[in-house]
Amino acid sequence: MSPEMQVVVEIAGAGMVLLFAALGALVSLMYLLTNPTIFGGPGREARRARRKARRLKKRGQPVPVVPDEPKVDARQERLHEQDRRRRAAALAAAIACAGGDAVMVFSQDAPADWRLLHRNLRLNQRVGRRPAFAPAGRFGQASPKPGGGRT
Repeated sequence: MSPEMQVVVEIAGAGMVLLFAALGALVSLMYLLTNPTIFGGPGREARRARRKARRLKKRGQPVPVVPDEPKVDARQERLHEQDRRRRAAALAAAIACAGGDAVMVFSQDAPADWRLLHRNLRLNQRVGRRPAFAPAGRFGQASPKPGGGRT
């Protein structure tokens, strides 16, 4: 193998190693960011407190009183949920009405204006007939240059 080819192979190998290292780092970073045990979920602190209380209870030590999360009234939660649903329904209705208005503006029953304009332009075009035998110039005009005016 020539020395130039050997350098090319070494560079390609180093590039592949760097590429796969970067890909592995990206995948591991995504895993770390989405792993719930690292960043925890909403009930992580409560679970920790319960585990600590169980451990202390097994050892026979007094369990400190930890205030629970504030309880939300079920009726109040239902009212909030109904309000969210009403707002979502109103938003969906507004989007549907906006979509309906756009459909009425661009009806497909009548031809579009550009079609009419194009048709009128095509029909009003002047059609010129070229004589059967014309000199090299334009439609019977003499050519200013010898040889037919072509370059």
